[in-house]
Amino acid sequence: MKKVYYFFFIVLGFQQLSAQLYLEKQTRHRFAQLNVGFDIQTSVGGETFFINPQGQSQQLSLGSTTKPRILIGGTHFWGHADIYLAIPLTGPTFQSQEQDIVYSSGVETVFKYYPWKIQHNRIRPFIGISIAPFYYEQDNNNTRFSEGPELNHTSLPLYTGLTFNAKQHLFEVGLMYNYAHEVVYYLDRLSPAKIETPPFYLNFSYRYLIDTTIGAEKGWESGKTQAITDKLATKGALNNFFLAIGMSSAFWLGNSSYNEVNRPYLEKYSTSLMPDLGFGYYFHNPDVNIGASYRGYSSRTEAYGTEQIPKRRSFVFEVTKMLGDYHGFVPFIGPAVSYERLSFQEAFEGNLTQDITEKKLSYGITFGWDIRPDRLQFFILRTNLRWFPSLYLDLENDQRISFNNLEFNFIQLILYPERIF
Repeated sequence: MKKVYYFFFIVLGFQQLSAQLYLEKQTRHRFAQLNVGFDIQTSVGGETFFINPQGQSQQLSLGSTTKPRILIGGTHFWGHADIYLAIPLTGPTFQSQEQDIVYSSGVETVFKYYPWKIQHNRIRPFIGISIAPFYYEQDNNNTRFSEGPELNHTSLPLYTGLTFNAKQHLFEVGLMYNYAHEVVYYLDRLSPAKIETPPFYLNFSYRYLIDTTIGAEKGWESGKTQAITDKLATKGALNNFFLAIGMSSAFWLGNSSYNEVNRPYLEKYSTSLMPDLGFGYYFHNPDVNIGASYRGYSSRTEAYGTEQIPKRRSFVFEVTKMLGDYHGFVPFIGPAVSYERLSFQEAFEGNLTQDITEKKLSYGITFGWDIRPDRLQFFILRTNLRWFPSLYLDLENDQRISFNNLEFNFIQLILYPERIF
């Protein structure tokens, strides 16, 4: 398996391209280009409140913070769209009036649209939107239980800015507006307050373009690829096992009735990251995948003497059907059944108050898309989402801890080992 990894990264590292492949002509092998890079994001604005030593609420303005982020994604639709992940490397901290405050966006998925396609030596405007988990925590060192709740809410901020392309290089300046920046935050167990997290963020970024599919274009245009595909399909040789390797994130969507009743000062659990490993079998003629995957992850929240840790271990079986082929962009959807091991622990002021584990079956849906220039490649890139809308852990008194999570795997490597050798 290590040899496969090495080969994959060598392929990415040594691909040569012109950034203007899609300007020459718009074919399926020029539909998308991988890009990697980094940006610097700076927050602007925001204010909060805190309980001072006299027990009174006092206002406090938030200072600007700056953090670097790694960018991984790709341009799509021949230079008209850009989709990428922004992964922060640090969590900036702001300190004032005996308050330790952390606020930033988490791993963000950005979608941008260019009315005029990205083009060499041209400045192009864009508009966009992102799926952005925002984090905020305020620790008040004036109180006995100083650690405040870990606010985690997912927003859909708006983007605009300018991109400059120079061959394989993309340079960008952008502005993000988070219109959902006013939130309710508990200053202690009994004192909710409306605070304003930063509404604006400035971004300066650089990315390098990499092409992984143009080498197969000549065979496609000559008809050779289709002839080989038809021949192998007749023999059933394109029905193959596959391996799936990637990183996934889980957004905690549902409210837990236990916390609503007993711990209203606790926030929703933070977005979880985990490896998403799977295997399966691909049927060429019906264009169907049958697969299984394992994900294990947990979250943790702590505030004012209370600590909670929910954990999920899940093995899922799913069937997905491809819904057409749009120049190598191949959407799919299908049902999923999972075997779940859910657990929940809580400690209050140092004493264990909850320790529960439950095993159960759950039902959900899997959907997403493949970037598949042709059906002979030994690897493709996949984006998939899984949603289990009625997943929860039962506690006493008809109360629950919600595991109603949306799992999002933005870039997953799908390998067909039989096609390598």
